[in-house]
Amino acid sequence: MSKAVSDRGLSFAAQKVSQIDVPEKVLYWECFARIADARGVVHSASAFAPYLESSMASFDLDARMLDLILSHLAKDQNLVLGCNISAANLAAPDHWKQICRQIEHHPELAPRLVLEITETYPLVNAGVARLTAVRSLGCRVAIDNFGAGMATPARLLTVPADIIKIDASLVRNVRTSQKGQSSLHYLVGFASCVAPIIVAEGIEKKEHLDAARDSGATHVQGFLFGKPASL
Repeated sequence: MSKAVSDRGLSFAAQKVSQIDVPEKVLYWECFARIADARGVVHSASAFAPYLESSMASFDLDARMLDLILSHLAKDQNLVLGCNISAANLAAPDHWKQICRQIEHHPELAPRLVLEITETYPLVNAGVARLTAVRSLGCRVAIDNFGAGMATPARLLTVPADIIKIDASLVRNVRTSQKGQSSLHYLVGFASCVAPIIVAEGIEKKEHLDAARDSGATHVQGFLFGKPASL
């Protein structure tokens, strides 16, 4: 898989993040890596990401994906795309410098780039400070999988972010308090203290959409509005 990344076997599928009450109004498209192996078989990120992380090759994927996404932004001025970046790569000084250089080389594209921080590694100290630097370049920052990743509520309050994405598991498994408020309502309320845009992920059924709307989420993402597909 590492060879496929370096040998230009890389592409992506995109899924829209939509305004909750106007689904056709797209905030941005999240990009999901796809890798074609030597036989031409295309693999999704869930199949190869754990291997890349265990082999310390995840940065190659992040860097290549960022290049690919910037290239698509340059070709289409109407696109706004989201690129997943591991918190571990954000924290590593050398990796951070390369990510920063990639964005600095295309300053005109930064306003249409959303960096989604994936938390397989705690987002602390230098990583948090670098998010401020990312935003100063003109990019927006999204914290992915809130509630299931390593972003504890206390830590999230220290993070400079524009978008908080509530993990799909918490959208689909809603509990109601004795006062009648849902667990998702409390999560969205807390996240709203950190960022103005709250995305409910994993919307597959109308009941998921209803729960997201009742909770106060501003945006939604999920199969109900379309599966990841080529742009």
